[in-house]
Amino acid sequence: MNPAEKLFLQLYLNHPGRYLLRFSFIFMVLGIVLSVGILAAGLNLFEGYERALRSLLLDSFPHISVQSVNRDYLDQDQVAAIRQDLLAQPEVASAIPTISFNAMAYNGSKVRGSLIRAYDPNPGGADHYSKYVSSGSSRLETGKVIVGHYLAQELGLALGDTLRLVYPQLDRITPLGMYPSEHSFIISGIYKSGYYEYDRSQILCTLADAQSILYIQSSTGSIEVKLKGTYVDDAWEISRNFDRMLGNGLTAFPVANSGLLRVVRMQKWLIFVIFCFLVLIAGINIISAVTTQILDRKNEIAVLKTLGATPPTIRQIFQNQMLLVCLGAIVLGQLFGYLLSWLVVKQDFYHLKGDVYFIDRLELYVSPLNQIIIFVVAAILAVICIRIPLRRIDRMQIIDLLRNP
Repeated sequence: MNPAEKLFLQLYLNHPGRYLLRFSFIFMVLGIVLSVGILAAGLNLFEGYERALRSLLLDSFPHISVQSVNRDYLDQDQVAAIRQDLLAQPEVASAIPTISFNAMAYNGSKVRGSLIRAYDPNPGGADHYSKYVSSGSSRLETGKVIVGHYLAQELGLALGDTLRLVYPQLDRITPLGMYPSEHSFIISGIYKSGYYEYDRSQILCTLADAQSILYIQSSTGSIEVKLKGTYVDDAWEISRNFDRMLGNGLTAFPVANSGLLRVVRMQKWLIFVIFCFLVLIAGINIISAVTTQILDRKNEIAVLKTLGATPPTIRQIFQNQMLLVCLGAIVLGQLFGYLLSWLVVKQDFYHLKGDVYFIDRLELYVSPLNQIIIFVVAAILAVICIRIPLRRIDRMQIIDLLRNP
């Protein structure tokens, strides 16, 4: 920056009201603040949604499931041997025996399909669900169950009520025909993760209760494998390695829905690209404001050219002044975006529909990387829009400027 550019920039900073209070400038600043604010708010909310969904999927679902190829039950000796092999792998955080099956839950005339997941209540069993128990006890006990929030609502049940489960035993035939397995349990806890499908169908119980419903003895359906954080995205490849390691008779397959997470991530950046067009539209206001300023300051341009200032120097003076305003407006827009996204999260008028968006709550997360990307993209667009009308200065002649002030 040469001395002339520094001088005019200093005069601009010392007397901002001379230029900033003009209607074209105010309109330009408002356009940038609103467009960048909407872009930042959209990205903040989508980032929060992606992180909330990822957390629920990775916490609520096993990353890899190990079971018999023929879907036969595993006995205790098999489970012990498999767990020993799995826990020896550096990628594995936990390997938990479980039984999972579908059954009918009912209360009076209200009947709903449900997913039963059974764990060992002793220390060392699954406890990843405990942080999602919103009321009641998170400890599994024989004769008691933890029920999903929406499932309890649909059945009209609450803590302490009795839930009845029916499991059709198609291979259990009596002289009176097929006789289903029917059991009653006390609701000891309410499970509310925010993941709609689980909150609407899941019932947690002990392995002993599940074995009683299924009429099996000391058996396990599968082993839920949780991977360490850095390995979660490689669940598919790791499951193939486990498949080869465990040998014949057993199979390992990924359960975590990484495909859904990739789709959500793609949608987030698609939203970003679309909202960037709002900033581009605001750039039209920048072009208009710069053009207006050039026309209003023709006398200053004429004096500068008379004193020997070159067109690049004059262009740089105008660019520095306008870019300073635009960068300030971008920062204000990002702050406005945070405020807007915070208000959206805190409002009580609209809630996500869990059956459509998988989770039923809005989340806010301000990613520093996202904010840097927003600032850089908006700044580049602002520079381009500023430079477009500045080319007009090259075509201005001193005699024409003095003759038509």
